Amino acid sequence: MKKLDKSQVSPAASRSVSSTEVAKLAGVSQSSVSRVFGAGAGVSPAVRDKVMAAAAALNYHPNALPGILQTGKSGIVAIIIGGFYNPFFTRFLELLSTALRARKLQVMLVQADSDSALDEVVGDLARYRIDAVFSALSIRSERVAEQLNAYKIPIVTLNSRIAGQFIGTVSSDNLGAGAIAARFLQARGCRQVAYLAGRDSVPQNERQKGFFEEAQRLGLNTPLYRVAGFSYEEGYQGALAMRNAEAIPDGIFCVNDLVAFGAIDAIRHEWKLRVPEDVQIIGYDNIPMTAWRSHNITTFDQNMTELVAGALALVDDLPHRHTATVQPTIVERGTTIGWGGAHPLTDVSKIDSGSCIDR
Repeated sequence: MKKLDKSQVSPAASRSVSSTEVAKLAGVSQSSVSRVFGAGAGVSPAVRDKVMAAAAALNYHPNALPGILQTGKSGIVAIIIGGFYNPFFTRFLELLSTALRARKLQVMLVQADSDSALDEVVGDLARYRIDAVFSALSIRSERVAEQLNAYKIPIVTLNSRIAGQFIGTVSSDNLGAGAIAARFLQARGCRQVAYLAGRDSVPQNERQKGFFEEAQRLGLNTPLYRVAGFSYEEGYQGALAMRNAEAIPDGIFCVNDLVAFGAIDAIRHEWKLRVPEDVQIIGYDNIPMTAWRSHNITTFDQNMTELVAGALALVDDLPHRHTATVQPTIVERGTTIGWGGAHPLTDVSKIDSGSCIDR
């Protein structure tokens, strides 16, 4: 490749360098420069080398605006996250943003305090020509769904029960997970089970529903119940409140792993009981710390890789397909008796991998 004569390059200035200047220095047409920094179609390797060398010499950075005006696409995708205290959401952000960058898309990170803030957040994003939105927060009302649909921006949420023309949702099978948690504890000898709940949300409510219904079907004692929240501190306090109940549970299903951590510490230090010999514990999310030897928690893995793959497939398929469900896997560790491995969310006697299922 021919080296550029440095004397041809003007000193850096505060003004932006144009594609016409790059074309002149490279000795090619301006349309060739546009093709190199666009799709690159019909550009020979020799021309590409010339253009890239000239661009580097001039410190040229192409303006994305013409492409946006021509295609109507900005190449920017927003990810809405809440609850950064929970490693589950940071893992979702990490995997999704990596997948989007592999598609040559730019990521805009947005933090929202609650599901009810989605409408306002998406309304603001619409002004920036966002191509799509992925939200770790669910949509909880038809009214909000109607407002979001009006923006005509593809939106994919996690663990929502509401979809629409431009709204899709990919979910963990939370209802089924609650049922398998009850069966799992019963198979390990538990009779008085309990549930440490989170605050009102779609995944929380479905986990609770599945657990209670299956416990009743199995003939277990009516599950004890306390609203904890979603954090370690709330799990600790929720377990303390449960200590004063009419019975001591011998198995507890927790809405997430952070609550399970808090419950285990409360049981060991306040109840003065052993885990799992006296009380067995199941969490949800399989965050990395659950494998730490100090706690070694039995938990449900939501199969994050498949959740992200399902979200990407949905955003491509909207408005023709709107929902996908990923089967979680229960990972058995030291907070349940007889631990040893991972089981699918069906029958604990069958071992298989989770999968993404369209609904």
